Amino acid sequence: MCQRQFNQTAYRTATTTITCNYTGNKYKFFCKQNGSICEDILSTKSSLKSNGTFTLTETKSSFSVSISNVSSHDAGVYWCGVEIREGSYRAALRKIQLEVEDITNLTKSLTVGQDLIYQCPYPNGALINKFICKGEDPSICKPLLSIAQRNKKTGRFSIKEDNQKRNITITVRGVTTDDTGTYWCGAKSSDETRSNPFFHKLVMTVGLGQNGDGFWYNNSTTITIAAVICVAVLVLGLIFVLIYKRFKRSKNTINEEAQYNDEDCAYEEIQELPQMPGSGSALKSVYATANFPTNPSSASQHYYNINIQS
Repeated sequence: MCQRQFNQTAYRTATTTITCNYTGNKYKFFCKQNGSICEDILSTKSSLKSNGTFTLTETKSSFSVSISNVSSHDAGVYWCGVEIREGSYRAALRKIQLEVEDITNLTKSLTVGQDLIYQCPYPNGALINKFICKGEDPSICKPLLSIAQRNKKTGRFSIKEDNQKRNITITVRGVTTDDTGTYWCGAKSSDETRSNPFFHKLVMTVGLGQNGDGFWYNNSTTITIAAVICVAVLVLGLIFVLIYKRFKRSKNTINEEAQYNDEDCAYEEIQELPQMPGSGSALKSVYATANFPTNPSSASQHYYNINIQS
């Protein structure tokens, strides 16, 4: 059996997955070397497939062990293999030297519709291809875009490299809520025994949150919408003021006309004594119109009496 050593880098607080290729129904095991002894962590022979930190998963052609919330304590040498003869012989398929490192973590909250430009400086080394992938576990996340692709644009995502500045730039146009997640910048190494080194981690949340620091994005769409709303509010407010002033002016005109009509004329009932038989004089009920006197000194007297003799 081949016991080729592989170097793998895990990042503190992230998840990493160690994969062993093997087809067959043999019992699989995963252990960590402690001196001259390899202490079992998980085995398909046991019903325990997870102990909280380590989780074993089987497929038709391989089995893998995921380590969640990686810490410095998880660094070391691991072995994965199969049991050839029950209880007597084990064959190691792979030796893994796991290194634990810190990684640059950035968190960004964006609003739907904004554009994001994200730069990832990469380290020195024989790196064949730079890429960006999405997923909580960088060791198994699927690349979205890579520099090696002929078409460096997929939908709203695009990628380009600046060799002089030694960084790759990822652009996302019009982010949506589906873009929420964890992104990793990484590169394949010329050393086939080394796993993909990741040099940047981005946790992006898209919603209605406030914008943080560390990124540049195009906010023109948001500004345009806000400007249109402000203009609409101002126009509606102006229309309301004009309608109110017109209504108030009409109401004042009606009140002035009513007051003028009331002061223009006054009516007084004048009674005339009824004419009795044999009487030389009698009063009748007559109505007369009394206009305002031409003398200003008597303008306050609206009514006066008139006696009519028969």
